[in-house]
Amino acid sequence: MASKTELKALTMLRSIELTRDMETKHLRKLASIAQETAFGGNEVIYRQGDKGKGLYLIQEGEIVIEMDIPGQPRVALNRLGSGQFFGWSSLFPIERKMAWTRAVQPTYALLFDARALQDACRLDHTLEFTIVRRAGRDMVERIKATRSLLGRMIES
Repeated sequence: MASKTELKALTMLRSIELTRDMETKHLRKLASIAQETAFGGNEVIYRQGDKGKGLYLIQEGEIVIEMDIPGQPRVALNRLGSGQFFGWSSLFPIERKMAWTRAVQPTYALLFDARALQDACRLDHTLEFTIVRRAGRDMVERIKATRSLLGRMIES
């Protein structure tokens, strides 16, 4: 029998664009490794250079992804809210966080533990391909947003 957290995760995964068309067995696998987590307003979730705990899916609230630039104040690259993922670099074991992530307000999220997610992908290459493809799609959108931000910064 599925736990309350698994049912919440499954419902959320079925409702968001990035995952709604995934195979049911893959959604169930993701839901089975989900853990609920919460962050207070202005709480740092991770710092640039940290090793990631896992992939997060925001249930409620808002986070900001920020980057240190030498000699400059920290720059906000992206703001993410309900139904959006962050922490994709945790899928790649040797990668460190390239930016800071901070909760802008009290935020509730599902955490998909990095090791459990990597293990699931090693056992099911179709799941791995599906997740990496979706991660790529999400990262491309973030790169576009960052590129636009850099353009505006240079102009001003």
